[in-house]
Amino acid sequence: MLRSKARSYVGYCVDDALSPHPISEIPDPDTLVRYVGWQCGFEPMFVAVLSYLSVHLTDWEAEEIATDYLVEIGWLKPNEDGEYQDADYVL
Repeated sequence: MLRSKARSYVGYCVDDALSPHPISEIPDPDTLVRYVGWQCGFEPMFVAVLSYLSVHLTDWEAEEIATDYLVEIGWLKPNEDGEYQDADYVL
């Protein structure tokens, strides 16, 4: 998956303070944005994670932020072991 293609599958946008943003606020160029995605059937769903301090987030940080946000809004549920599904993509 390419970053340019992932952008069209963004369902949510959140910053590193877990504050949601409209998808229209994803900056262009998006060099500081991390796209974290889960495969949902035939199409992926991505969370655009950005930093309000304009720092580069690591893969791990971006995945944690995206997971926390999706859990908070009830989109991601734990499995029978109480763990959450890892992201399929971090771009």
